[in-house]
Amino acid sequence: MLRLKQLRTENNMSQRALAKKINVSQKAIDLWEKEITEPKSSIIILLSNVFECSADYLLGRGDDFGTVNVMRDLSDEEKQILSDFSKLGKKQRGELESYLGYLLANR
Repeated sequence: MLRLKQLRTENNMSQRALAKKINVSQKAIDLWEKEITEPKSSIIILLSNVFECSADYLLGRGDDFGTVNVMRDLSDEEKQILSDFSKLGKKQRGELESYLGYLLANR
């Protein structure tokens, strides 16, 4: 991963600390930094959240750091709701948004 080591060192984080944060082995971090293997997309998302940057920036696909700062101030419950929402299909999301509108209107 083109910018993984750069971001990790800029954030004064060891490979071991980063590995613990995203629940992978230190060896996996080492292999990604040496571009011997590549992480799955789900891990890239976790890394983007840790470093508060876009996946494109992390992968070296763009120079814009991105504005992925949304997760920082959310509670664990709010993060779980967003995670669950992202797993829904378009129709289910529409239904949930309608129901949320109903709940907000009738509080």
